[in-house]
Amino acid sequence: MWEGLQAVRKEIQESVNTIHDNEEIHDGFQLRFVGKSYAKFVTGLPSETVLVPDNDWNNQENNKDSQNIFITGDNLDALKHLVNAYSGAIKMIYIDPPYNTGSDGFVYKDNFNFSNNDLKQKLGFSDTDVARLRALEGKCSHSAWLTFMLPRLMLAKYLLKDTGSIFISIDYNEAATLKLLCDEIFGETNFQREIVWRIGWLSGYKTTAPNFIRNHDTMLFYSRNSSKMEFIKKYIQNKDFKPLVKKEAKLSEKMSELGLNTNQQNELLDFINYINRPDKYPLEDTWNSNEYDDLNSIAIVSFSGEKISKLLNINQEFKGQKSIKMLIRLLEATTKDSDIILDFFAGTSSTAHAVMQLNKEDGGTRKYIMVQIPEKCQEDTEAYRHGFKTIDEISRERIKRAAAQIGDTSGFKHYKLAKVTDDLILDKIDEFDPTKPNLLSDDMVSPFSGNALGTGLNASGLDTLLTTWMVDDGYPINTKVEEFKFGNYVAYSPVGSRRLYLISGGWDSNATQDLLNKIGRNEISVQTIIIYNHSFNFTMLTELKNNLKHVLDDDKKIEIIERF
Repeated sequence: MWEGLQAVRKEIQESVNTIHDNEEIHDGFQLRFVGKSYAKFVTGLPSETVLVPDNDWNNQENNKDSQNIFITGDNLDALKHLVNAYSGAIKMIYIDPPYNTGSDGFVYKDNFNFSNNDLKQKLGFSDTDVARLRALEGKCSHSAWLTFMLPRLMLAKYLLKDTGSIFISIDYNEAATLKLLCDEIFGETNFQREIVWRIGWLSGYKTTAPNFIRNHDTMLFYSRNSSKMEFIKKYIQNKDFKPLVKKEAKLSEKMSELGLNTNQQNELLDFINYINRPDKYPLEDTWNSNEYDDLNSIAIVSFSGEKISKLLNINQEFKGQKSIKMLIRLLEATTKDSDIILDFFAGTSSTAHAVMQLNKEDGGTRKYIMVQIPEKCQEDTEAYRHGFKTIDEISRERIKRAAAQIGDTSGFKHYKLAKVTDDLILDKIDEFDPTKPNLLSDDMVSPFSGNALGTGLNASGLDTLLTTWMVDDGYPINTKVEEFKFGNYVAYSPVGSRRLYLISGGWDSNATQDLLNKIGRNEISVQTIIIYNHSFNFTMLTELKNNLKHVLDDDKKIEIIERF
């Protein structure tokens, strides 16, 4: 596991360091935008956050063994944690990122926590380059949007299985730039198709365009590896959708309003009916069949489904809601059994809802991972008046109510990301009193508790550090942990591993002796010990390291990793 994780990290770093592909430079074609090299640089930086478990929720009977995950926090940080533990493990990713319409609230919020000299030294920037980069902050330009998306999509790539796929909802504002970005990240040969899933004027949308309709949503569909792309369901029957042919009268009225003559109306209706029923309404020389035509049946269809406002009993419309039926069709086509599905722009968790619904319908055991930033609800909204302060709260409540309605008992585990600053540790070191040897070891873990980090979650510092380190060492978030006692000291190990985590204070000579005895008697097999350095005083740490180095036989030598 560790070797595989190191290989992934190396591959990501190599990709980050390659600002321009040699073939692109030779061919003279490349996607260039302000912030691109910085975006790649950010991708390779470790997260400065920790994963704080929601123990009160996670320990409930319905959730304690759940394989589903909900992470509250910035999705870039979440992806940096997830890529360590889930590299090559995700079967399908669906995301609905901001469209950068100018009115959807998107602005680039990175405050560039680097000095101008840092940017010059690390990225080779000139003064002009630095000024242009800093000008992105608070903007919603194409460059700002691409700088925001690039790191997230690069990390998403490494999360996908070879047989996996990613679907990205987008509108016309960034569809062209997103296609170029995805071609660069996933490879042009891995582009499967663009899926048009809703036409504005056929779905009741209004537009001020005098001649042409441009209000539609599309999805870009990419595979991780086109030669290994796996379609579970190769054909989706059109009878599953509501044929638009039943709405001819209404459509005719709409088309008349647009000034289309009778011939134009008939031609458009033929095309619409063909898209929905190609068997009944064939059009010559327009249906280019290929191996993946099963997903053409998704094209140009207006979906209807259950509204979250009704589910939550809130008299408020939630804009941009994705159809559960549409998401189920994507899941049916690309996932099965116990596959893992990721949505790191979870919103109100339509994807989790769809996963539960499909599992109920076909008996699958698919798992989901949702990530949602705690975006604040406006105080003048019904959601806020019903007690929802942030979008992630709505999202989790939607999962709970949908699960109850569907009869899903799989539950989910909840974690929050919290940023850790050097001050958190340095302040405690400054307070250290050498006349009280236990003060340092006790205090150096407690700053990571849920309350100390401001999350409001009932998690000890030990819970936070153990969860974060295990994930960053390549263990899935819900990996079970077993305890080992050495003297009066309790160490922790992922079940089935040969790795020990020594995080708490209180290690003494008796613990060292007991550890050596248990290893010598083959009562425990240990390959690696991770030590939280701040919890050990110098004498005990030196004694432990010397004993492990000199007492054990060569075949039982143990690697010690110190963390701060």
